[in-house]
Amino acid sequence: MNEKSIEQQIQSLDDQLSESLEHQKREAIFAEQANERFAKNMACFEQYYPDIAKTFSEFSVRDDFCIHVTKSGHGNFVPKGYSAPLYSDDPIAQSEAQVELNIKTPVYCATDYTSYETNEDDERIHVRYMRSLSESMEQIQEENEPQLGALPAHFPTGIIFGIGLGYHLEILFNRVNFEYIFLVEPDLEIFFASLFCTDWYKLIEQVDERGGNMFFQLGADTSTFIKDLEVLVERIGAFSLVRSFCYQHTPQSEVVQLIQQWSREYFKFQFGHGFFNDAITGLSHSIHLVEKNAPILTGNQSTGIDLSTPVFILGNGPSLDEAEAFIKANKQNAILLAAGTSIATLYNKGIEVDFHILVERPYSNYKIFGDIVPEEVYKKTNLIGLNTLYPDNIERYKWAGIAGKGSEAGTFLLEILGHTELNKGIPLIPYCNPVVANAALSFALYAGFKNIYLFGIDNGNLLTGEHHSKDSIYKMDQDDEDEEGMFCLKMDGKYLPANFGGQVETNDLFMMAHSQLENVIDYYPKRTIYNVGNGAKLTGAYEIPAEELLPIPSKADKFAQIEALKADFFTPFNIDQINDELVGVKGFNEICDHILSLAKEPVKSRVEASELLMRQARYVYSFKNTALNHLFHMIKGALLYYHCPMLTLLYTYKDEEFTLQSYQKINTLWQGYVSEMKDFYKDNYREKCDLGKD
Repeated sequence: MNEKSIEQQIQSLDDQLSESLEHQKREAIFAEQANERFAKNMACFEQYYPDIAKTFSEFSVRDDFCIHVTKSGHGNFVPKGYSAPLYSDDPIAQSEAQVELNIKTPVYCATDYTSYETNEDDERIHVRYMRSLSESMEQIQEENEPQLGALPAHFPTGIIFGIGLGYHLEILFNRVNFEYIFLVEPDLEIFFASLFCTDWYKLIEQVDERGGNMFFQLGADTSTFIKDLEVLVERIGAFSLVRSFCYQHTPQSEVVQLIQQWSREYFKFQFGHGFFNDAITGLSHSIHLVEKNAPILTGNQSTGIDLSTPVFILGNGPSLDEAEAFIKANKQNAILLAAGTSIATLYNKGIEVDFHILVERPYSNYKIFGDIVPEEVYKKTNLIGLNTLYPDNIERYKWAGIAGKGSEAGTFLLEILGHTELNKGIPLIPYCNPVVANAALSFALYAGFKNIYLFGIDNGNLLTGEHHSKDSIYKMDQDDEDEEGMFCLKMDGKYLPANFGGQVETNDLFMMAHSQLENVIDYYPKRTIYNVGNGAKLTGAYEIPAEELLPIPSKADKFAQIEALKADFFTPFNIDQINDELVGVKGFNEICDHILSLAKEPVKSRVEASELLMRQARYVYSFKNTALNHLFHMIKGALLYYHCPMLTLLYTYKDEEFTLQSYQKINTLWQGYVSEMKDFYKDNYREKCDLGKD
């Protein structure tokens, strides 16, 4: 070994020793800073997010939990189940490069507001203004103005998938001011590590000082992410999500799965907000139903019911035919609920039902149901309807009970009456829309039944072509003009997994109905739900072919149980006339006048216009869960249907002058909509829906 080689080895060992000493210094400095940072972060979370503070004050980490210190003096972390750390040797430089790339080439979520389909003969206020909105948005789109490329310094919403150790957030927030920030992190341990690495207390205070809104979804997975987001958006408004900048920070597969789910289910946040004409007819129908002395759902349990008694929920899907023999053989030992037009299908099959479930407002539906089965069928049948139901329906039946639907102006009027007249609240059966099957399952689970069979609840067309039972009132061939029967809602190329493999073709309405069925099943655990036949698969339900169903043992007299259910769950209010002052015409006028005064304020930039929309929305949402809650629901849907496209428009095009000119066109329509709502409300809050009348 020569002298030079020995010197090289000595130098190498000396370098390693120096690096080791330097690393020890970095670790010591980081440890001191990290512990101080953690304490400040926890104090801040206790003030702003106490539930998060509580979770992480009691949090247990795995035995090999370790935050590694990089050469740049920052923390790094290897997530559980992974071999590589989240960052390189310089997490800040790496995060700066990532933020810069995402700002230059952003990924946006947006909705096309040019294709709102309406019946040209429908002259209701909402429908007319939505037609005008679609036409105006289409005209704006046809200008072919260049759209935003890079992310501007102000943007409505940021959705951050993967919080990591948080290094990117300070960089991003210093570059862009968001009105709404959604932080999604599936790994709680990663977030715990971030409390030692990122000055969360500074970020939270920064967002608060700007008047922004920041929401955490920690521990999110595909079973909870969209559900939790739906609950949150119902509380704060869908405008918080419709124009979003989407940013993926960390590459874990769990994060990728959440992004894919968001992409698939974004449609749920675009529509279905309710709207003024629906709200005012729902209010009117609720008033009429109370004054007709219809029993209202007020109870929550019954001692006269054997909750193990099976409940058959009967829809109109083609799988109903597969189970016809089983239903006929076992109907005496189960309570039968017919959903919507399936009552005609079952009549054609010779099957009598115990309850008919209805939800629809229009007069046209009332007329259709008067024609599809003989009058005497209804006189032997009980009805359960939502309070939105066309009120004359109840006079057809042996007995009729009404359940409150959530997020409805009429329902909150019922709540006031329940407290003042009966000293009782009005329970809201959960996830009871958008279709009748949702209301049927929601009520059966609310009532406590533990064994429920779903027949013909297929949520789409089978790939063999069938869309309804062969005995339904619908045409089997929708293209055959000569075939008798009604046209049914078309499917539009969306698909859901089917029981036993394969898929069913569906559309947005049934996708939403399917999601709501899964939500209500999840809401009531420890129940047994049999999803019979080859319709769409439901998470939480047992799929089973009709031929494998076992005979149902004899049960106690089901008719006595039905009478107990009616008596114990439903109560008439015994009110001859509702005091019109409760309807709040004066309050509604004041709300509309204030919105109009705000909408007419001049704006000189897209940021000012965005802030003006925010002021209107916060004003309207300030009435939520107050004594004027029904007025909030009267106007909420209209606001969402107009504010969502206006906000999207403000952050679509590069040219600010073109953007503001286009915004003013839509804003003028919005002012007209509000003015017409104000004038219409005072004279029509007792008018029943006349949609479908000659």
